[in-house]
Amino acid sequence: MKILISILIIGMAIYITNKENGNPIKKINTLRKEKTSAKEFVKTIESLGYFKYANERDIERLKKNHLESFDSEGSWGGIWDDETNLPIDYRYYFCDGETVFEQGGFKEMLNELSGTFEKIGFKLKIGNHFEEWDSKNEWLNHRITLNETEYIIFKNFKGYGWGEAVQRLAEILNEELEKQNIKERIYLISGGNDGSLIFLDNELYKYFYKTFTDPEWKPLEVKEWVKVMGIKKMKLE
Repeated sequence: MKILISILIIGMAIYITNKENGNPIKKINTLRKEKTSAKEFVKTIESLGYFKYANERDIERLKKNHLESFDSEGSWGGIWDDETNLPIDYRYYFCDGETVFEQGGFKEMLNELSGTFEKIGFKLKIGNHFEEWDSKNEWLNHRITLNETEYIIFKNFKGYGWGEAVQRLAEILNEELEKQNIKERIYLISGGNDGSLIFLDNELYKYFYKTFTDPEWKPLEVKEWVKVMGIKKMKLE
């Protein structure tokens, strides 16, 4: 009986304290559930320089599109040129893993990114490119030389490397971006035929990562993206 009375007294004390202090526990829970608004998102990314590569005439249209598309689970604005299918913000690209993996797709993707390379001051010289399917062994060997450095994309690889091709694209370009002290890096979003990539500097990336909640639909560093997509480690040596 004494124990029951003690529990009741403690319970009443907690209730009174919460009531007197405006129920701080409820406040904490409410704060945890608060989400970023579309208006706040657009204002923040603008202040962080997200639109700085876009042509001046396109910025208001982009901002409007962001306001209409924003969903904190993992959706934000993007407008692509009707003829070229390239992004007018020079950041947010479609990146179909199947296309990148297919013959010629890796180099084609590099060419598609050239507009952004020019905007951010990134120099890319494509040298030797070797891509060969060995029908006898049923495996793929693929390597490319960028800025005088040879990179292995696939070595004796069997199967469908949709995810692996995109992984290597991002890893290789991020290494070259770092060499040239470019602040932007490539981050990956989703995968397969629905894959995308986005150029962000560290501040923008941290904000995107904090704002969006679904790991399959927000920008990720390559190492995390590989885990989320379930891509196995390849042997490249």
